[in-house]
Amino acid sequence: MEPSQPVKFKNFQDWHEFLQAGQKTGLTPLQIRDLRFECYNKIEKLRKRPLLVYAANFLDSLPEGTPNSIEISDVDGFTDLVNSIPATETTVDVLLLSPGGRPDAAERIVSLLRRRFKEVHFLIPHSAYSAATMIALSGDSITLHPSATLGPIDPQIGGVPARSIKRGFQNVKDHIKKEGAEALPPYIPLIEKYTLPLLEICDDSEKLSKELVKTWLKSYMFFGQKNAGKKVAQIVKYFSDYDKHLTHARPISIEKLQKYKLTISYSENELSELLWELHIMLMGFFNILGFVKLFENSHGVSWGKQIIVQQIKAPVQAKPVTPTPKP
Repeated sequence: MEPSQPVKFKNFQDWHEFLQAGQKTGLTPLQIRDLRFECYNKIEKLRKRPLLVYAANFLDSLPEGTPNSIEISDVDGFTDLVNSIPATETTVDVLLLSPGGRPDAAERIVSLLRRRFKEVHFLIPHSAYSAATMIALSGDSITLHPSATLGPIDPQIGGVPARSIKRGFQNVKDHIKKEGAEALPPYIPLIEKYTLPLLEICDDSEKLSKELVKTWLKSYMFFGQKNAGKKVAQIVKYFSDYDKHLTHARPISIEKLQKYKLTISYSENELSELLWELHIMLMGFFNILGFVKLFENSHGVSWGKQIIVQQIKAPVQAKPVTPTPKP
């Protein structure tokens, strides 16, 4: 396929057909990257502000421990993205596609963005969960593709929701209290895996998540509004209500948030088309090149994290040899 030929991806079938054609013409990763850059430029032209892209592959089945969550090392990527924008630009869009991660990492990222830009607006093409939802709630506005969603702000500890760890311990405690010490042995592996100090880490992470979102909403989206404190308290309670949401990835759509008066809306028309097209290209990029995280914009930044899956050959089992009987 010629690089100059206009390409538009309305659905994933278009992407697969594009790759099939590219196999015959020698399509390169650089050409695929340039297609994403074209989409970035179109969004920037439409929105009249620079675009920063932070995307992680978490929608596919990946090995345990895959480094696709929000972590402290992501500060490096966001620093590159922020530094690439001309000093004259004071407003920015940030595209988020992430399963979430550490609230302290989210705090560092939000602080970095807010020290540099007067306004920060978030675009969600598919999903922004947990700490990614927290980051989005630090924005002046949030725009979701009609297929996109936010999630509860439950932090993850080692890739496991903090609330799940706490409830696991509580269930063990209740069961042993009811059944007696003889019920303990089956739960010893769990207790060994999740040490008691981890409970304090879970508690502190939950408190930090609520505190950060409360501070950000007051400082940005609800800044200067009457009764902001009461509104913010209701929003934080809703997003952190684990008994209500039940699962870490429970979708929180705009319809569920209408009464809270957040500055959040669904994308329409051209922006919707561009966000979905970009989502298709990002997922396609992850699938064909093995990347699990990407920091990118059209201002000179394009790098990410890649995993290499090692294939270990199973040992060949020797065939049994039947001894030859002696004459």
